[in-house]
Amino acid sequence: MHSSTALMMDAFQVEADGRPAGPADVWPGFDRHDRVGIVLREPLGALGASALMALSVTAFYDVQRAERGDDYHRYADFYLFGQGTDVADYGELDWWPSHKHVQTAEGDAEELLRAVNDRAITRLVVPDGPARDGRLERQTRSSALDRLRSAISYDPRGRVEGGDLAITADRVVESYVEVVMFAGSPWVDEERERELKAWRETLFTAPKSARETYRRIEPAEALGLL
Repeated sequence: MHSSTALMMDAFQVEADGRPAGPADVWPGFDRHDRVGIVLREPLGALGASALMALSVTAFYDVQRAERGDDYHRYADFYLFGQGTDVADYGELDWWPSHKHVQTAEGDAEELLRAVNDRAITRLVVPDGPARDGRLERQTRSSALDRLRSAISYDPRGRVEGGDLAITADRVVESYVEVVMFAGSPWVDEERERELKAWRETLFTAPKSARETYRRIEPAEALGLL
């Protein structure tokens, strides 16, 4: 829960359709019942949505503060779904404990969506790209669409082509990203570390801020990307 004292919403700048915006443009109507789920296909892939991850956690803590003051002791019920991959340790971004890091089989959209449904996800974040041919059972799809309130697509490299949403996070968030990337990660050797550093540098718009772009999509489109 360290980010609950280190981050407030002023750590983020949001743009929607090229205009200044706010967290309500990211997750309209966000409340205490919302559960965010991010799908990833490589252990560190969700770092392309690190600003969104941190903003979502901050939105959760804002709700807790508004309802309970400073007397709350819990993490958000937010989940990471590794589709055919391990999930790196994202605890530094307060996506924790590790039982919220879920693995499903590669290419099995039905298993993945069942896992999403079982955890009552209301806000779904998926890798951007062309529609996939994953097959979903009708009842599984219907359950998801009945519950999902909104969806966003992201790119593991932090920039979605044609994105209509941008989030710029401050240096505190980036320091959390660096811990996830490099603190004893079994997926990062020297060559990969150089690649990751070069990639993150492309996102910086100022010495202490990293800007990622996303696409706001309909939940039905998100299911087509599983």
